Amino acid sequence: MDLIAIGRVSKPIGTRGEVKISPLTRDKQRFMNLPAVRLGNDAANATLKKILKVRIDNKQIVLHVDSIGTIEEAKKIKDLYLFIPKEDAVKLQNGTYFIDDILGSEVVTEEQERVGVITDLLSLQKNDIWVVKKGTKEILIPAVKAIIRQVDVKNKRVTIRALDGLLD
Repeated sequence: MDLIAIGRVSKPIGTRGEVKISPLTRDKQRFMNLPAVRLGNDAANATLKKILKVRIDNKQIVLHVDSIGTIEEAKKIKDLYLFIPKEDAVKLQNGTYFIDDILGSEVVTEEQERVGVITDLLSLQKNDIWVVKKGTKEILIPAVKAIIRQVDVKNKRVTIRALDGLLD
């Protein structure tokens, strides 16, 4: 089964095993109708957990999953990811991508000069920033139309317009 990460456990909330979730999706409401998630460091080792309760407000998502009933148990799942089957993922708008589809992609310029590989994504209010690793150097690429020219998810390849100073 192909899984996709939709959130990460950031910290315990209260004493009954509830945890705060850092969403990896812009649609916080998508957590409200989930009957279960897979919880783990990666998709291959994630275990199925029934969702007992979800609370969402403008600042946070709080989740309570089966078999996590104390603050000590909640601390043990800190930094684990929440995965769902990819076919259950929300449909994306044109020009938007799942993080898993972007991570590991090779980045090249319009002139086909190799820039590096996308290793991380920083989600900011205005736009995302893609972290590209080239040897020991990290290059921050704003994910905006003026720079991102083509994203080939199937072949894990991103073509960018290298504006002056971007790759320095």
